[in-house]
Amino acid sequence: MAWVMFDYGGVISRWPSEQDVAALAAAAGISVRRLADAYWRRRPAYDRAEVDGPAYWQQVGLIGGRSQAYSEAEVAALIRLDTDSWLHLEAETVALIEELAVVGHRLAMLSNAPAETAEAIAGLPVARHFEHLVFSCELKTAKPAAECFTAALARLGAAAAEVIFIDDRPENVAAAVTLRMQSIRFTSAGQARALLAQLLARHRW
Repeated sequence: MAWVMFDYGGVISRWPSEQDVAALAAAAGISVRRLADAYWRRRPAYDRAEVDGPAYWQQVGLIGGRSQAYSEAEVAALIRLDTDSWLHLEAETVALIEELAVVGHRLAMLSNAPAETAEAIAGLPVARHFEHLVFSCELKTAKPAAECFTAALARLGAAAAEVIFIDDRPENVAAAVTLRMQSIRFTSAGQARALLAQLLARHRW
C-alpha cells in the first residue's frame, strides 16, 4: 500500500491570516511590509535549525529596521504569536486525513518548520494519524532540497515510487516529481481528494 505524505502549512493548516501578520508586526515593532521581507528572508535558516528562535527574531528585527534588540519576554511573545499563526487547520483536509487513516492508509507528514512550530504541530489531535512526522528542523535540511526528500523517504523506509506527496508549493512538488514521487499540487481539499483517489486506485494493482 502506498504512503501518503502531506505537507503541513498551506495544506493541513491555512497560511497565517492578515490579522495574524498584523499582530506579529505590532509585537515586532516594525511595519507589515518590513516584517514580511525579514521574516521570509531568514526563515529557511530557522526552518533548518541553523539559528534558534531568539536568534531568528533578533535577525528579523535588525533586517526590519528595529534599532534595539528584543527582550527575552518580547522574543517569547513573538515565538508564541508566530507558532499560533500556523495552527489554523483546514477542516476539509483534516477530514480527508481522518478518512485515509480509518481505512488503513499509511500517512506521513513532511514540513518545513522550526522547532517551536514542529512541537506545536506534533501536539495537535490530527498528528496522531501519522506514522511519521518529519520536520526540517530535525533533518537540518528543507524542501525543496533533494536531500530533504531522501531523508524523509529513509525515515519511512520507502522508495520514492511508493509515496504520494501532497504540497501547495510548486517548487516542492517539482522536486518530488524529479525524485519520481507521484505528487499533487494542493489547491483545495476537494481537488486533492479527487486526485488522490485516482493515484491510490493505481497502487492497488
